[in-house]
Amino acid sequence: MIKRLLKVTFSEWKLFFTDPAAVLLLVIAGFIYAFYYPTPYLKQVVTEAPVGIVDLDKTAMSRQLIQMSRAAQQIDVKYVFDDIHQAKLSMADGNIYGYMIIPNNMERDIRTGQKVTLNVFTHGAYVMLHGNIGTAFATSGLTLGAETKIKRIALDKQVPAKSAMAMRDPFPIQIQTLYNRTGSYSNYVVPSVLVLILQQSLIIGICTLGGARAHRKFRKKKQESAAENESLPYRYFGRSLAYFLHYACFIAFYHFVVYNVFDFPRRGEPLPMIVFAVVFLSASINLGMVLSQVFLRRETGMQIFLFLSIPILFLSNFSWPRYLIPDWMAALSAILPSSYAVPAWISIEQMGAGIQDASVFLVKMGVQSVIYLGLGLLLSFLRDKSKLKTGDM
Repeated sequence: MIKRLLKVTFSEWKLFFTDPAAVLLLVIAGFIYAFYYPTPYLKQVVTEAPVGIVDLDKTAMSRQLIQMSRAAQQIDVKYVFDDIHQAKLSMADGNIYGYMIIPNNMERDIRTGQKVTLNVFTHGAYVMLHGNIGTAFATSGLTLGAETKIKRIALDKQVPAKSAMAMRDPFPIQIQTLYNRTGSYSNYVVPSVLVLILQQSLIIGICTLGGARAHRKFRKKKQESAAENESLPYRYFGRSLAYFLHYACFIAFYHFVVYNVFDFPRRGEPLPMIVFAVVFLSASINLGMVLSQVFLRRETGMQIFLFLSIPILFLSNFSWPRYLIPDWMAALSAILPSSYAVPAWISIEQMGAGIQDASVFLVKMGVQSVIYLGLGLLLSFLRDKSKLKTGDM
């Protein structure tokens, strides 16, 4: 039994490297996309965004504020303007992505204890730039204000600077970012996309090689191929084993190589990662086997799933909370293994979750696997008995 099963497995695995379409999808795509997609985000964090400052005060304190802004890592103060109109034109031309206005009489108002407002304008079309520019300017303004207030308290109360700082801020707050300490965009988005790459290339690859016995590549050579003439259970599970072993190597490659190359957080323990790989690959393979019986032409899977890649990515809800999406979209996402694989992968790999912690996602993928297994075996049985003429590979 094992020999017959492995014969089918090896025969299918050989196709991964001999069929041109399979080579592209099942071998090359997994490697290329793993490096191609994260490469633009090698710098991890958006820094040195070009900005400007409109200095209407032109005092020692305004120059101090400009220096503080220049020291911020997130921004690069390219221009200091004399009027607001120049700043607006510079942003319209794309030379800067934000600017701060230092109001007239700022130093005088601060020294007399009056309230001063610093207006910051950012390019809202670029979300990452918008947030970083606003944070940098706000930090600079708050630092200058705190420094001025501490000096005033120290002089008025005749206390040391340390005591003045405690009086000014009796409950200091320290914010620690967990799981993505650098605030990197790549740490946030790339791990989710890696899971989608695995699922999409796997399903499309299975559909490309063909599922129904009548539509396999060797349908005209069935008399010469022992693997193609094996009984249904051996063919189904032998092929599935080939895909499983092949993509288990990809998961290990992502975990040990890609995560190290791009310095992604890697906290996954071996046992949870193994359980994830078994459940995720089982669900994805069986879904691919089901669809390969439905699509009569090998190109259909690629046409549909390449087109649906972006919707499938957003249905995994890594970029938007699940409770905020419409109910019908949440129900639709339950069809796809990636909807549960993405949060499971992130919780295990980046947050260090155990099997019990990720069980809510693993169990749902396990249910998908069982349902698709039964459906795949049924459709394979029906297709074996059909005499369809279409879908010649």
